[in-house]
Amino acid sequence: MTYKIIGILKRPDGMTFEQFKTWWVEVHVPRVMKWPGIVAYEINFPLNENESFDGVAAVSFDTREAAEKVFQIPEGNSARSAAITETSRNVIFVAEEVVIVPRPAR
Repeated sequence: MTYKIIGILKRPDGMTFEQFKTWWVEVHVPRVMKWPGIVAYEINFPLNENESFDGVAAVSFDTREAAEKVFQIPEGNSARSAAITETSRNVIFVAEEVVIVPRPAR
């Protein structure tokens, strides 16, 4: 079983889509990479910059406890607070992954 922290973010007013992608990868990713127990991290940006949200990230953990503890440590609170204050809209939650079609081995 895999547990994830999912973040769905919308860029702030006045920021271009390209600037937002750069912010996420260059500023926010280093914050998240300080979290203990990460086993995978992916960000998905829409192909159309006029969507309701500008990206979805999934940070994976092997245990529910590891995922739930992230926001109890300074590095987790700092990253979540930044995502909330540096975006115009956001949804952030801990999830249990249910795989319907697994990725093929490469």
